Amino acid sequence: MIETERLILRPFEAEDLDIIYKIYSDEEILRYSPYDPMDREQARALLEEMLREWQKPEPGNREMAVIRKDTGEKIGRCHMLYEPEKDSVMLGWFLKKEAWGKGYATEIGEALLDCCFEELKVHRVWGLCNPANTASRRVMEKCGMRPEGHFREKCRYEKKGKVTWEDEMEYTILASDR
Repeated sequence: MIETERLILRPFEAEDLDIIYKIYSDEEILRYSPYDPMDREQARALLEEMLREWQKPEPGNREMAVIRKDTGEKIGRCHMLYEPEKDSVMLGWFLKKEAWGKGYATEIGEALLDCCFEELKVHRVWGLCNPANTASRRVMEKCGMRPEGHFREKCRYEKKGKVTWEDEMEYTILASDR
């Protein structure tokens, strides 16, 4: 569990289907991701996969629920994908629309970076986003991450049965940058 001034980031539990479904069923939240909106059963299967990841003894993909401390409201999810062979972690987050524009994503990003560098002691942390997702780009920049690459048509999006290839940007920060 990770605590910030306003948030608690904790491993997902079986009772968290509500926030997974809220996020992954919303087309606007998924706008800059390769995912089609999910129905409730698809969201349940995703949650079960997330829970299985936490059962593995070695660090890997650690998905966490994002909860407001003051209200107990679940407002999103975040994750850290640990890659021990590269001594690096990939960060990511989704927030429900009601939580947008309130600084929560930056708070999440900073807390995850602290965990990566202070607890996991990794060399490099990185994140990806669609170049059109200016909000996500700003969050990574506020957290001290730098754009490292703009990859043309790198990410395959399949939405409503239609395949498109979208550009992707990678942002990074090194332990030595902090």
